This record gives sequence, C-alpha cells and structure tokens, in this order.
Amino acid sequence: MKLPRFGLTMGDPNGIGPEIIIKAIHQLQPLTSWKPLVFGDLSVLQEVNAMLGNPLQFCEFNKLSPSPESVSVLNLAVSENRQWQPGKRCAWGGESSFVFLTEAIRWAMNNEISAIVTAPLCKEAMHEAGHFYPGHTEILSLQTNQALPVMMLVVDELRAIHVTTHMPLKEAIASLTIERILKVISIADKTLRQMGIQNPKFGIPGLNPHASENGLFGEEEREIIIPAIEEAEKQGIDCRGPVSPDVIFLQHREGIFDAVIALYHDQAHIPLKLLGFERGVNVTLGLPVIRTSVDHGTAFDRAALFQSDPSSMIHAIRFAQRLVSNHSALI
Repeated sequence: MKLPRFGLTMGDPNGIGPEIIIKAIHQLQPLTSWKPLVFGDLSVLQEVNAMLGNPLQFCEFNKLSPSPESVSVLNLAVSENRQWQPGKRCAWGGESSFVFLTEAIRWAMNNEISAIVTAPLCKEAMHEAGHFYPGHTEILSLQTNQALPVMMLVVDELRAIHVTTHMPLKEAIASLTIERILKVISIADKTLRQMGIQNPKFGIPGLNPHASENGLFGEEEREIIIPAIEEAEKQGIDCRGPVSPDVIFLQHREGIFDAVIALYHDQAHIPLKLLGFERGVNVTLGLPVIRTSVDHGTAFDRAALFQSDPSSMIHAIRFAQRLVSNHSALI
C-alpha cells in the first residue's frame, strides 16, 4: 500500500526547526503509516543531525528511486547571502523559510503530498527578505484559493477556532462582524464533523469583561455576537453564549463545549498555551490543503543549544495523520 507523504517545511534554518524535525522523525520511528519529505536545506539538516548524534540519514529526494533507508529532503537551499548561524535573525533565513513553504504549497496543490506540517518561521526575517506577510496562514491563503483562512489551535481535546488572528487588537475588534463570526462558526462546524464529532457544540465568548454584563461594559455582544449566534442556531449549529471570556475555557475543559470560537488571537492562545504549551498544534482551516504546525516560534535565543523539545512537532504530525486518515480536506 502506498503510504501518504507529508511535507515537513524546515522553517527558518537558524531557528529550532531543523532540530525539532530531526528529533520528531526519530521519535516517530518506525514510519509505518506515512513518509516524510522535508522541504529545506539538506546540508543544514545533515549538520544539525551530526551535532545531535542522531542515527537518521538524510538524502536528496529522487522521485524515480526514493531511498527507503533515508529521510528524503527536497533540497531548496538558498545560496545567495548564505548565513547559517543558529540563533541569528537574518534575511537569508527569511528567504529560505519562504522558499520552503511556497514549494510545499505547490506540491500539496498538485496532490504530490498529502499534508503540510510546518516548523516555525520568523516574520521579521521574512520581511527583511522582502516578503511582507503576517505569517504562514496568510501565505497559504494567498497561494491556494484566497479564501478566509481560519486558525484552529488544539491542545489535547481542547480546541479554539479564531475569528481574527495576527493583527493589532484594535483592528481585530474593528473587523468583527456578524458575517465574519458566522463564517468562522460554519467552517468550525464542518471541520469538527469531518473529524468525527457528529453534533459539535460551540462556546462563543464575549469580547468584553463578563461578556459586557448586558451592555454595562460594551455593545459588541448585543450588536454583533448575539446576532451571529442566533443566525448560526437557525442554520442548525449548536452555539452557546456569549460566555464570559474568563470562564469559557474552564467550561470547555469540563466538556460543556467541543470547541471555543475565539474572537481574537490572545483570547485563545493564553489559556491553551498555559494548559499545554508543548502539546499545542496549529491547524489552518478553510483551505484546499491540510496544514498543521507547531504552536511556537523559532526560539532564536536557544537555537544554538540544540536542546529543544520536539513535542509540538510530534503532535502536529500526528494530528495531520488523523486528518489525512479521515480524508478531511478541511475546505
């Protein structure tokens, strides 16, 4: 039986991406249900692998005769202004991570890989290289179908689907509309059903403290959030709220909800990272390709130590396997 091939993008070569990919693949041995294909810099992977004293072997990918003993790498090394120095933020690292990701997207769109699993990139380094995107999600959206990309953060059985992500808080608040919240709820409902949850229940937080206390602390609940919930319920989606933001994740953990619809980035990231930072997985919904990711950054401050925990990468790979096995396109 032909095994699904997952494209692992190396992220910024000067961050911890190469290290956690190597450690994750090693810890997931034997690879009986999937094949990794690393989109990255072969020489960096080989050097980091040697520093770690890891028994894995990496070789350049060959479509005609892939090596069963080695981990295949689509070698996309950027030679211009090469500055491989773990812990150093530079334009070369930003350019490299952009090249790795865009090529993986092309392969996924051509159905040559079953899923993309991304290691972290550095937004500042990518901007220095001339690629002005807020992050992975926006690049994926632009290079696939330009649909509204939706971030889902997963820690164990806790899930948060975001209405807004990487933008200043005042812009996130200004961008909240009935239509946008309803669209995200609809994508979330379809996704959880594809994951095997037959009748998902969603908790919708308020934007303001105590969900505004009936208008005492703001009008967004009455004017935007409640109408979106009512419309979702008309469409047969089980939504409850608005719930005070400071208790909604406690209720989710107790099993009252199958997922929380977070209104802005930190509303979900702070509680879920506190509950399970090393197990967090970032999943992009609303795209014609499956993409999961670690939920941490490049960690330049400790990249040169080679002591990073690969748990988030392992969980991201396993979650991608779950989505592929369920035939979830996540469109």
